[in-house]
Amino acid sequence: MKVLGISAGTSETSASTRLAQKIADAAEGGAEIIGLKPYARDIADAITRGYPSERLAKLFDAVDKADALVAVTPIYNAMPSGLFISFFDVLPEETLQGKPVALGATGGSPRHSLVIEQAMRPMFVYMHAMVPTTAVYAATEDWGAPGEGFEGSTGRTLGNRILREGQELANLVAVAKGLTPNHGPAQGELDEAPQAAEEHPDRSDLSSAEDAAIANFPDFVPFDQLLK
Repeated sequence: MKVLGISAGTSETSASTRLAQKIADAAEGGAEIIGLKPYARDIADAITRGYPSERLAKLFDAVDKADALVAVTPIYNAMPSGLFISFFDVLPEETLQGKPVALGATGGSPRHSLVIEQAMRPMFVYMHAMVPTTAVYAATEDWGAPGEGFEGSTGRTLGNRILREGQELANLVAVAKGLTPNHGPAQGELDEAPQAAEEHPDRSDLSSAEDAAIANFPDFVPFDQLLK
């Protein structure tokens, strides 16, 4: 499986580029991560001229030949970067038809996490891509600084989301190729339910599904508790 990562990060060490690499690795495919910054002029010229440069056309061809795509952008002013949007504006629309595309975004605050659902997913659905249910938004605090992160540990939640999206991407590639998906949830690699039970000793009546939800989503509240 050949996975191509497209990052609108501003450098090879940017958070967006790192996230694209991690998602591609989680899908267990041979991955190449390409930054869009060196193509900024080519993309702008394609918008104004109506056709791509030779170099940009080669990138379009690489996207077309990849089995799957990982598309990651930084979030600026509560929106995907202009470079990211512009690239997919000039990419031939049929290129992503039926192609599995995993989505990711990075930002300084978790407040922008819904940008993926509000701005990115509709665009890729319009282009007829096969988009995994799980998408990964990584705020600065998600990268695991000691004492930070939504659950107070070192990036455990981010790692679980990346692994889940990678598995879903691999399953979609299998479906696209007419194969039987065999890349199911790796329970041994995700946080186990017993840990959740320890964190919620007063909830001994939790179902296994609720245990798993609490382990992977720290803010999960069982349905019966919502009614109280």
